[in-house]
Amino acid sequence: MNFQIWYMRPEWFREGICGEKPDPTNLDATHVFLTSIAIKASHNRADWTLQEVYHRMQGDVWSPNGEARQLIESKGLSHTSMSVGDIAIDEAGKAHIVASFGFEPL
Repeated sequence: MNFQIWYMRPEWFREGICGEKPDPTNLDATHVFLTSIAIKASHNRADWTLQEVYHRMQGDVWSPNGEARQLIESKGLSHTSMSVGDIAIDEAGKAHIVASFGFEPL
C-alpha cells in the first residue's frame, strides 16, 4: 500500500502538535508534501499499517545518519521524524493525521 507523507510547515507546527486539524482540501496551506512510501501490508488491520508508516518515518529509521537532512531543508521543514499533526494519505485518498495516540481520520 502506498502513502503520501505530508509534514507540517514550521509556522503550523505549534497548532499541529496541540491538536488543531488542518483543512484536508487545502493541505498546502499548513503542510508540505515530503515523500511517498510503500508499506507491505502483512495483515488486514489498517491501524497496524498506519503504525508501520509512523515507524518507517521516524528519523532513526529513515535517516539514521542524517540522510534526509537535505530533503527536509529543501522542503523548508524543520523536523525529520513524523510527529503529531503530520499526515499520511492512503491510496484511496483518505487522509490520516497523527494524533496523541495513533492516527485519526481527517
